[in-house]
Parts: sequence; structure tokens; C-alpha cells
Amino acid sequence: MVGCGNGFSLWLFFFLYSFIQGLSERYPELFEEPDGDITQHQVNFGRKWGSYSTVVQLAGEDILKFDEITRKPLEECLLYLAYQSDKALMEKLIHREHMNKYKPR
Repeated sequence: MVGCGNGFSLWLFFFLYSFIQGLSERYPELFEEPDGDITQHQVNFGRKWGSYSTVVQLAGEDILKFDEITRKPLEECLLYLAYQSDKALMEKLIHREHMNKYKPR
């Protein structure tokens, strides 16, 4: 087996890469770039805070729950976040549709 300088094997690298690719395919709403409606401020915030903001969101912004969240299985957290993302998108589309329906002509 080919080793890397830090002790990780090449096999482990490819396993992790494949695992992450599989997650991104199962949860595209979390890993793909959103279409439009995203500002540079949001992009910068995401780059700076990354997964920390995910823990904050899952903990309901309650710092006392951070440890509890980080012990949960990854797929459980991703499934919940995917649900929340789809729900927010649906609500946004319904709101937009409603606003267009009652827009003065």
C-alpha cells in the first residue's frame, strides 16, 4: 500500500474522496452552488465559517448543544439539513408565486 508523508495511505485518501463524492450526490441541495440569489457577502460568510455555521444551525444557535450535535451521525445531520434546505426553497417559491399572483398590473 502506498503511504503518504503524514501516515495516511493512498487507499484511505481515495476512500474518503469517494465517500465525500457519494455524500455530495445524495445531498446536492447542500453541496451544489445555489442558482442566483446569492450575494458575495453570503459566499464570503460561507468560506469563513464553513462547517461551524452548520453546527450552529443544527444546535439551534444554542452553544450548550454543540457537543450533542457533534456526536450525532453525519448522515443524520445531512439528511436534516437537506430537508431544511428543500423546505426553505419550497417556501421561497410559494411566496414568490403568491407575490406574482397579487402583483398590481
